Amino acid sequence: MSDDRVTFKEKYNSRGITWQEKAVLISLYHIAMCVKYPTWNLNDTSQHFGVSVGLVSENIRLAKAIDSNNLKVIKSKTREDALKLINRRHYVSERKEFTLYRDEE
Repeated sequence: MSDDRVTFKEKYNSRGITWQEKAVLISLYHIAMCVKYPTWNLNDTSQHFGVSVGLVSENIRLAKAIDSNNLKVIKSKTREDALKLINRRHYVSERKEFTLYRDEE
């Protein structure tokens, strides 16, 4: 019987994987390792995949948007376009909070 299992790293580096799949893959790996090893952190995940901590962080943010069924993010052609949407939404959210806080004074 052949072993058809593929590691997270092999899947991440395989051809034809979408940016959405990469984001979810890194996020799932990071979560699983944090559960297994309580001291696991973003740096450990970045070293495993051979990518920057910033890329891991961005992929986790993208995976959260995908998990929340944000269709605009999911349907984005590139991860850069998806990040722009997330960053814009975060900026608007922060401005609303600031405006609400100022109105309470």
